[in-house]
Amino acid sequence: MNSTSGTSVADTRAHIAALNVGLKTLHTNLFQCPTGELGDFLSELAELRALAGAASVIVTADAETRGVVEASQSASTRGWVAEHGWHSRREATTIAKAAHILRRPELAEIADSIRTADIDLATAVVVQGEYDKLAPELLPGAHPIVLKQLVNHGAEHGPRGVRELRQWIIAHHSKPDEFADFQDRCRRHISLSSPTETSTGLHEYRLVVDNEGLSILEAAIQTLAAPRPDAATGERDNRPTDRRRGEALIEALRRSVLAQGQGATAAVTATVNVTMHLDDLQQRTGAATCTGTIADGTLLAPDTARKLACDAGIIPMVLGADGAVLDCGKEQRLFTLAQKRMLWARDRHCTFPGCDIPAQWCDAHHLVHWIDGGPTDLDNAALLCPAHHTIVHRDELNGEVTAGQVVWDRRPGSYRPTRRPAPPDRTVSADLGLPRQRAVSPPLRI
Repeated sequence: MNSTSGTSVADTRAHIAALNVGLKTLHTNLFQCPTGELGDFLSELAELRALAGAASVIVTADAETRGVVEASQSASTRGWVAEHGWHSRREATTIAKAAHILRRPELAEIADSIRTADIDLATAVVVQGEYDKLAPELLPGAHPIVLKQLVNHGAEHGPRGVRELRQWIIAHHSKPDEFADFQDRCRRHISLSSPTETSTGLHEYRLVVDNEGLSILEAAIQTLAAPRPDAATGERDNRPTDRRRGEALIEALRRSVLAQGQGATAAVTATVNVTMHLDDLQQRTGAATCTGTIADGTLLAPDTARKLACDAGIIPMVLGADGAVLDCGKEQRLFTLAQKRMLWARDRHCTFPGCDIPAQWCDAHHLVHWIDGGPTDLDNAALLCPAHHTIVHRDELNGEVTAGQVVWDRRPGSYRPTRRPAPPDRTVSADLGLPRQRAVSPPLRI
C-alpha cells in the first residue's frame, strides 16, 4: 500500500513489531540507560503510549467507515476493539466513543487533538459530551469558540476541568438569563439531611449546596481548617483534611451560637473574595468568580454578587480597604494584607506547576528577593505553599509574572536577580479567570 505522505503503513507495522521486541526485553538491559536520562526515557514512553492510543482510535474509526465492524461478529464497536486488542479491554469503551468523534465533522477540533495526542482519550470523550449538552443553549456563532475552549482547557486540566468549565460557558456564551436560571434551579436542591447514627457512635449528614452556599461555607471554615502545628511541641498537624474541615465547621457553628447568645448580630467573620468586571456587575451579565479558598473558581450569578455587595460593600481590587494603592514599592519588606488579597485573586493557589494548595494557605514570595533589591509589589510577587517556597529558595529557581501569570524556570540555579529590571511603578490590575472575548474592566472585591 502506498502512503500519500510519511511512512507507509507496512513500514509503520514493521517498526511496531521491532519496538515490541525491544520493549519486552527492556528489563534486561535498562541498566545501559544513563541515570540522568531515565526521566527523559519515561517521557518518550509516555508519548509513545499516547500516540499508540490515538492510533487505536484512528484504526477503529476507519474500521467503522469501511464496514469492518458491522460485518464482524462483534455486537458493537467496543466489542470489536476488545476482541482485536485485548490489552485495551479496559479502554475499549473510551476508544469506541473517541472513534465516533472522528466521524463527526462538526467535532473536527476534538478530532485533530486526538490524532496528535494533544488530548487524552478520556478527556476528549468528556469534551464531546459536555459540548453536546451545551450546544442547544449557545448563542449563534459561539459554537466553535466554546468547542475550542473546551478542548484547550481539557488538554491542560483533564475531565474535571472540562466539567468545571460548563458554568463559565453558560454564563458567557449562552442565551440571556440562562446562567441566572441555572443557579435558581440549583438553589432548589439545597438540602441538609437529618443525622444518621452509625454503629460507632458517630453521626452522618448529607449536605448539598449551590455555588453561593459553597463560597460562604468555604469562606467560613478556610482559616479554621488550615493545619495547626502543636503550640507546645511544634509538631505538624497530622489530622486528615476531612477531619480538619469537619472540626472547622463545628467550630464556626459553635462561635455562631455563642455570639447569638451574647446578642451579637454576626458571629463568624467570613470574607468572601469575589471578582467581577464592573460592566457585568452594572448590567447583570456574565458572572462573578470566587477566589482564594477551596471554592476558588466558583461562579456566582450577577444578582447573587449584588446581594453580597449589600452586606459587604464593593471595593476595587486595585485599592486597599482605605483606598491606598496596592503597589507599595520596595521600601516595605512584607506584603500587606491588601496586597495578599490581590495575590489571592490573581494566583488563586500555589503557583508552582502542578500544585493546587489554596491561596490563603500560601506565602507571598519575592520573585527578585528583597535582599537583592526586589520591590514589595505585585509584579514581583508569587504565591507559594510552604513546601514549594522552600524548594524555590533551595534550588534557586527564577520566576516571572507574564500576562498576569507566574511562570517558573525549574532549572536549578536559574535565579539571576541582575538580569531582570525592577518593575515599573504603577497600579496593578489583573484579568482573572478564563479568557474573555472583550475588553477587561478592573476586577472588584466584594
